[in-house]
Amino acid sequence: MKSTTMIRKLFLAVLLLSLFISCSDGDITIQSISFNEIGIESCTQTTATTLLFKINDTESLALQLPEGLLKNSVSEQTIQSSIPNQTTLNYRIFSEGISASYYCSVLPEIGVNVVKDANATAGTVFINTSLSEDGNNFKHEIQLSGVSFIDQDGKRITDVNLNDFGVFTTPK
Repeated sequence: MKSTTMIRKLFLAVLLLSLFISCSDGDITIQSISFNEIGIESCTQTTATTLLFKINDTESLALQLPEGLLKNSVSEQTIQSSIPNQTTLNYRIFSEGISASYYCSVLPEIGVNVVKDANATAGTVFINTSLSEDGNNFKHEIQLSGVSFIDQDGKRITDVNLNDFGVFTTPK
């Protein structure tokens, strides 16, 4: 009888311990990053633009290009910029949805907290510029390759599907 009671207590202790260990601490785990279907936004539509971003409700992806990288001329070769040496790429998760004013306002939106912040530690930006079909604009096709992120906790984000950053158009 004593051994049965002891076995039940041991079983209950193991069960409780496994439940305690398996409970989430509430942290947000980034499963994957994919912004391929989201359009590029910016605060201005000129080649002086250095900050391009994509917003998907409570997530954003911001690409900070070196000044002068975008040019209003057809590129004969693909322009390259390395991450993080020349270009920075940042992924954020916010406590609530944001708009372009988060990046474009002098003062950031009040009440919006950054829940997760990850910076790209490797990668390359490729830009091909062509003239639009109507001849009035330049299309800057931006591709990313080999991007790797590390968040503020030092965790690497490996499932990154960001090859096609998108097309940014500037007037001729």
